[in-house]
This record gives sequence, C-alpha cells and structure tokens, in this order.
Amino acid sequence: MLKKAKHKAGYTLVELLAVISIMGILSGMGVVGFQTMVSHARTKDAALNVAAYLERTANEARRLNDTLCVRKGAANKLLTYKAACDADTFSDPVDQLVLESQVSVLESGVPDGIGGGNINIIISTEKKASFVPRQGLSSAPYEGYVAVKYGGEYGAAVKEKTKNTFTPKWNPSGSWSSL
Repeated sequence: MLKKAKHKAGYTLVELLAVISIMGILSGMGVVGFQTMVSHARTKDAALNVAAYLERTANEARRLNDTLCVRKGAANKLLTYKAACDADTFSDPVDQLVLESQVSVLESGVPDGIGGGNINIIISTEKKASFVPRQGLSSAPYEGYVAVKYGGEYGAAVKEKTKNTFTPKWNPSGSWSSL
C-alpha cells in the first residue's frame, strides 16, 4: 500500500517577513546612495553652468567692446545687463542664467578655502560683477567667485588672478576641489 507524503505548498509567514525585511533594508540603503549621487550631480552641474555663463559673459563683453554687468536676480538667477555696474538704472537684461529651483546663488556663508581663501566673492552683498573689455585678457573681473548651494553642498565658479578663465569647483566634504 502506498503512503501519501505531506508536502508544504508555499512559504511560511516568517520566511516571507525575513525576505521582505532584507529587501527593505537594501532598498533603503540604495535610496540614500541615490539621493547623495543626485545631490553631487546637481551641485557640480550648477558650478559648471555658472562658470560657463560667466565665461560667455566675458566673451560677449569683449565681442561687443562694452561693459557688461552681472547681477544676482532671484535666489537662483543671474542677469546680465549692458551697462556699468555702478549705473543708477538698468534696461532689460541681455542674458540670464536660471538655475534649478533648489539651487541658490550665495551672497555669504561660503566655506573657507576657495581659491586659497583670499579671493573675494564677486556676487556679494553688492550683488554685481563688472565685465570690462581689456586688451589681450579676459573681460572678467581680476579675481573672485560666484558660489551656489544645493542642499548642504557648495559649488563655485572661481576666477583667480593667475588664470584667464573661470574654474568650476565644488565642496562635497569640507574641502574645495576642481571639477
């Protein structure tokens, strides 16, 4: 006579809960890593965009053979005017850079150590930077930087006296490095 064997058909509740909890832990770790990666990418992107915008403004000032003024607009906007920065009134902007809504152009509170720590911020409490054509040199100010912030990370476009261009930098963990 044949005996019928009893088989389990499925998984127990404990086994399912163990697998689900392991998947939840791994997913949570992945989300945190992904958010950090997105934050790094947005900060770098903002620093690169600001550096490119300031280079374009310097080239445009040289092409037009006229002074251009870059001023801070809203929290995430830079505006370029065809006028000296000490002018009383400004016409419509000739160019603008609008960053992502979560990225802000800073006027203060930038970590030390950028460009050796001796460089003044360009878009400061005065909220302006003059781009004046000069023979054989960039029309950009001699030195300074425009800093941006996304979340807790900082980025900047830095103009040093010894360089004829803006260098994008970022500060992911307390020290500045070039991009």
